[in-house]
Amino acid sequence: MKKTNPTEGDLKNNYRRRRLAAAVSALLLAAAAAVFVPAAEAEASAQKLSPLTVSVLKIGKADAIILTEGNHTMVIDAGEEDDGGEVTEFLLKQGITSVETLIITHFDKDHLGGADTLVKYIGAERVLLPDYEGSGTQYQEFLQALKEKDIVPERLDEPCSFSLGSAGVYVEPPSSYEIKDPGEEYDNDFSLITTVTHGDMRFVFAGDIEEQRIREWLEGESAVSCDFLKVPHHGVYDDALAELFEKLSPSTAVICSSAKNPADPRTLELLKNGGADVRETKDGRIAVISDGLSLDVKQKTKNRKENEIRGYENEEYEEKNSCSADCSGTSWQHFRGTGRDAGTAGA
Repeated sequence: MKKTNPTEGDLKNNYRRRRLAAAVSALLLAAAAAVFVPAAEAEASAQKLSPLTVSVLKIGKADAIILTEGNHTMVIDAGEEDDGGEVTEFLLKQGITSVETLIITHFDKDHLGGADTLVKYIGAERVLLPDYEGSGTQYQEFLQALKEKDIVPERLDEPCSFSLGSAGVYVEPPSSYEIKDPGEEYDNDFSLITTVTHGDMRFVFAGDIEEQRIREWLEGESAVSCDFLKVPHHGVYDDALAELFEKLSPSTAVICSSAKNPADPRTLELLKNGGADVRETKDGRIAVISDGLSLDVKQKTKNRKENEIRGYENEEYEEKNSCSADCSGTSWQHFRGTGRDAGTAGA
């Protein structure tokens, strides 16, 4: 076929086609950038944080919860009087010799009892209490221990917030400390509610709150969904629990209980129907580890095979030291092994 030279019209048409192709390519690149750049930014923003470990001790029907993030430590409640040595020994075995913040949710003996021992042998930089007067010998012993350490507690009548390493902490007192019926147990509803936020993960520690306080709290802005819930009042059933569990919708729920005093089956049913992984301390010490993006739940029992089933095969949560130097002191021997699970501290 005879070749012909391109005309001026052909050259213009080719130029237009090239410009159109270039424009289409540019649009496609822009569309791709619109899709992939935000995704990359989202991936970059979703960075793991320094681990936050929540340890819930097995000390019977009592609360003793330790939160650690790097060199930062916070304790929520300290069990009964006989549990003080066990709580202190657990801290020392983890290499913890300083507590930044001690929160006593309320003054029942199964939350306050061991706090005087903890204050005496480890101390606390800051102590947060509800703003009402307790009663009984254990309350007075706790106040005396604070006095001897020159610690002035903060009694909360309004919320406060602070940091625990990379985690944020928000502590809420009740709206009122009015005692409406002195003949009934009233201080459960005086419990401080603590919310901890670690990256995308949210933890709620509900003390022993009951129906009145639960409904009051649910009306506030801080009652939103969480990833971890320390179930109030050792799993005792309450008519308001259904609303609480529905609102919070926890993926993990921990109950401080004992073989003698396990959680109410109705409470367990509510939680399980909501899809929560439910753990009771009667079955062993519990560790919940957050990296800010997800939770890793472990539970230690005396049965090695069951430990593996419960995710406790990871050695990172084992005691860092067989015992700190403080363990050898005469004062330490005074209370070491005095807990109900003497000889198996932190088990």
